[in-house]
Amino acid sequence: MVGGIVVARFGENAKDVIERAKAKMKDIEKGLPAGVKFKTAYDRSDLILAAIDTLKEALWQEILIVCIVVILFLFSGKSGLVAIVSILLSVLIGFILMKLFGVTANILSLGGIALAIGDVVDPGIVMAENAYRMLTNRVLNVENK
Repeated sequence: MVGGIVVARFGENAKDVIERAKAKMKDIEKGLPAGVKFKTAYDRSDLILAAIDTLKEALWQEILIVCIVVILFLFSGKSGLVAIVSILLSVLIGFILMKLFGVTANILSLGGIALAIGDVVDPGIVMAENAYRMLTNRVLNVENK
């Protein structure tokens, strides 16, 4: 019996390292004598995939709930749409930049995007309310003249 441990280097994606290790083990297994095989004691790839799926689901649920709350708080579909579009565009731009810079959608990056949605919502609501207030004041000033 021989034991071995696969260790990922700093900055490596754990999921990719596990996939490469499994592929290498399959290659090596072809050349092993009869009756000799690999037995994996601990494989965290299922845990990583489940965590990423949970975060993806939570991200979409958060976007949906935030959109509903924004429309309810602003009492205006048009103002709510401005905030919602800013949220969706910022998430989309975030994923595009992740792809360009080679950042994978791991637990940390998806969690960061989920937290950033809250930071995008607040200014979006403030700007939409401010624009609505300024437009209302202009209309009232024109009618009073």
